Amino acid sequence: MEPFRIHVADEVLDDLRARLRHTRWPDQVPGIGWKQGTELDWLRYLVSYWSHEFNWRDWERRLNTVDHFTWEGIHFVYKRAASGRGVPLILTHGWPGSFLDYVDMLPMLDGFDVVVPSLPGYGFSPRPPKVGINYRYVSERWHRLMSELGYSRYGASGYDFGAGVTTILALDHPESVIGIHLTTLESDLAPMVDDTELSHVERSYLAVSRSWDTTERGYSAIQSTKPQTVGYGLNDSPAGLAAYVGEKWHSWSDVTPTDDFLCATLTLYWITQSITSSMRDYWDNRWHPVDPTYVSTPTAFGVFAHQTVPEGELPRSYLERLYNIQRWTIFPRGGHFAPAEEPAAVAGDVTAFFRGLS
Repeated sequence: MEPFRIHVADEVLDDLRARLRHTRWPDQVPGIGWKQGTELDWLRYLVSYWSHEFNWRDWERRLNTVDHFTWEGIHFVYKRAASGRGVPLILTHGWPGSFLDYVDMLPMLDGFDVVVPSLPGYGFSPRPPKVGINYRYVSERWHRLMSELGYSRYGASGYDFGAGVTTILALDHPESVIGIHLTTLESDLAPMVDDTELSHVERSYLAVSRSWDTTERGYSAIQSTKPQTVGYGLNDSPAGLAAYVGEKWHSWSDVTPTDDFLCATLTLYWITQSITSSMRDYWDNRWHPVDPTYVSTPTAFGVFAHQTVPEGELPRSYLERLYNIQRWTIFPRGGHFAPAEEPAAVAGDVTAFFRGLS
C-alpha cells in the first residue's frame, strides 16, 4: 500500500487546452435542442469554459488535502473518523463518474472510516489487460482491500456499476458486509419477473423504464459490443469526450452539476486516458454476467428519480424481490448521480441507515 499524490504535468494540460481551442465543430439541425444528442451551443460554452476558465491546479490542491493510496493497481481515497472508532464504509462510483462524485460527501461522513476506490479502468486505477473485469471481479478486490485495511466487518454503498459491485459484495461476503446502501438499481441485476406476477405500479414503472431505453440506451449497446471503436475518437478529442460524457450528466441528472465539476470529471478521464477502459465495464458485464440471487444483507435504498430524461420511480415491491430492504427513502430532488447531485441527502441517509444497524 503506497501513498499517492495527484500531479499532472504542465505539457499534458497545455496539450488539452490546445486541442480544445482547435475543435472542429459539426453543424446541428436548427431548433432541435438535445433530441439528436448533445446540444451544440451547450457544448460550445462548456468547451470554452474548460479551455479558458477551468483550473485543474485548484482541483489538485483540493484533492491532495485528503489521503490517497494505491494498492495492487487500485487507487483509493481513505478518510478515517476523527473519533478513531468509525464504521468502515466503502463507496463505489459508476459510469461515467469517478471518485470525485463522493468528494463533497466526505466531510459529512465523520462517523465512518471511508474508503473511496476508483473502479478498475477509471481515473488512477488502470484496468487489467484482460476480459472478465465484472462486478464479481471488482467486489473481490474490494473485499481484499478492506481486509488489508484491517476491517473484517464493514458497510458498502454505491450507484450504477457501484451498485452492482456493492450488491455482489454483499451476496458473496454476507459474513463481512453489515449492510448496503444503494441509490440506483443496476439494470444487469434487475429482478426477472413474469408479467403476470407484476403489480400495476410495477408495470407502470417498467413501461417508463422501457421508454427510457428507447431514447437513452444506445450508448450501452455500443459499449457492450464495440467499446474499442468509439474509444479512439473519445481518447483523441477532448471536445468529443465532453459531448459524450457531458450528455449523460445532462440527461441523467435532476440539475446538471456545475461547469467546474463537469470539467474536473472530464479532465480526470482525459489525463488518465481512461474513457475507453471505463467503457469496457459494459462489455465485461455483458459477456461475463453475474446471476444474482436474493441478497439477505440488510439493504437501504435511496430513490432519486428526478432525471432530465425520466427513467421512472422504482417501486419498493420490485426491489424487495431481490433485496432485504430495511430502509426506503424517496427524495424530492436528485437523479442518477445522487452522491454528486445531493451529497447531503445521500450522506444523511447513509448515516441514518448504518446507525440503525449498530
